[in-house]
Amino acid sequence: MRPLLTLLLACDPAIPDIDDGPDRPGKDSGADTADTADTGDTGDTGVSEACLNLAPIPLVRPESLTGFTAAEDFTFDGEGRQVSLDENGNLVGITYEGQKTLISPGLGAGAGTHMLADGQIVVADVTNNTLVKVDPTTGGSVVLTSGLSYPNGVDVGTDGFVYVAETGLGTIRKVNAETGESELLGAGMYGANGVSFGPGFEELYVGSFGGGVVWRMDLGDDGIWTRPRAWGLVPGASAPTTPLCEVEPLGTMCTLAGGYGIGECVESELGYNLCEIVRDTEACDGAAVGDPCETTVFGELVASLCVRAPAEPGIFCAAAPAKYIEDCPGHVGEACDVDGAAGTCQVNYEGTPICDLGLYWEKAQSSCADAADGDECLVDDYVYGWQGNCSDGAAWGLPGLACLPGSSTGGEDGMLDGLNVDECGNVYATSYVAGKVWRWQDERAEAELVTDVRASWIPNLHWGNGVGGWRDDVLYMANRDNSSMYALEVGIKGHGEAFVSAP
Repeated sequence: MRPLLTLLLACDPAIPDIDDGPDRPGKDSGADTADTADTGDTGDTGVSEACLNLAPIPLVRPESLTGFTAAEDFTFDGEGRQVSLDENGNLVGITYEGQKTLISPGLGAGAGTHMLADGQIVVADVTNNTLVKVDPTTGGSVVLTSGLSYPNGVDVGTDGFVYVAETGLGTIRKVNAETGESELLGAGMYGANGVSFGPGFEELYVGSFGGGVVWRMDLGDDGIWTRPRAWGLVPGASAPTTPLCEVEPLGTMCTLAGGYGIGECVESELGYNLCEIVRDTEACDGAAVGDPCETTVFGELVASLCVRAPAEPGIFCAAAPAKYIEDCPGHVGEACDVDGAAGTCQVNYEGTPICDLGLYWEKAQSSCADAADGDECLVDDYVYGWQGNCSDGAAWGLPGLACLPGSSTGGEDGMLDGLNVDECGNVYATSYVAGKVWRWQDERAEAELVTDVRASWIPNLHWGNGVGGWRDDVLYMANRDNSSMYALEVGIKGHGEAFVSAP
């Protein structure tokens, strides 16, 4: 039995409006905006007049609101505040007028940020690969779940669960907001980043960072989410080809859907073949952490060390030579050395702390030095290795041909970061380096340019909640260039916030 849906929209009379300051661009003047966002349906179509009469685009360049943070994501709370992480990793609340209050100190680096049904805030901690839940009343925080692979965009479903994209693996998980238990819902999405439900909360959209694709999953009557499919493309992006693991035998070497990291084609728990990390546990049978072992890396046998598997019991033989591991026993961020070359300790795609010499882009170019456009190539880096094709490296800041992951298409417009959906089911996404906002009105419809703000990083976008001056028919966008917000008057509401309600 599906839970009863409650939409917490801007007009909720239970949430007080604390707007009592002077007007700023994009601010709610106090007038009832319901007529502009919901003017009734048009006969038997079930579609509101507002959805049938969208404002012509591209829209006028939005107004800029100053005095906010350079956070990658933000949310709006019931106190009329924009909630985000500041430059010191503190979770802060900032009113429309710019008044700042400290909510919780020292959370660190974060990506996706969202409010839960009970008013608590969940933040995706990309440094520690965790989801952190914060109680804004006490300022206390707890790790909700760990062992994720670059948790990024988040949204909250009608079941109260947190839905999070793992960019490092190209997956979507749902996480119990009370227990932290998680379930894998979908995989195989290159560079999974922004996440948003549709207005019915039975469609889930995921943007591809680098692939120029918006993926969609649908909730079936059996409660099972469908396999992700390419729903929309940015201009210039080619339709994704059939995944390698659908046409090659199980055991074939492949690049993880996160865009880097080497895995093998396996039959996944979701019922379809995927490229997944296959850690060599057999090489460490009967051994202890730190013992020597041998394993195959990039087709060659290398002498390595047994390390502990992240977020799971057991140990495995790391996919890197021992000399890359010996100087980094868990000290991420510290200086290290390999054969006299200086590096920094980083966690690689397997979850092993190893010395990163920062050679992956150099290898991406050298592997295509004598190749032609489209040739297959390999970046044999122990931190960020990948297979791909020799392609124009301009979108990544590389001159000439470079080895790029096979799914990396669409140029700079394909670096989709933030993603959201309006009440009409239209999907909006921001381009990371291009400063553009795209919109899709239907599956495989041509992407429409909503606005071009000429900023180098607009990582996320959310509709206001109608509290404290944040209008519910305005789309607010973070601008990391100068710690500001853009207020884009789209004239319709977002898809709303949905939580479980008592029957």
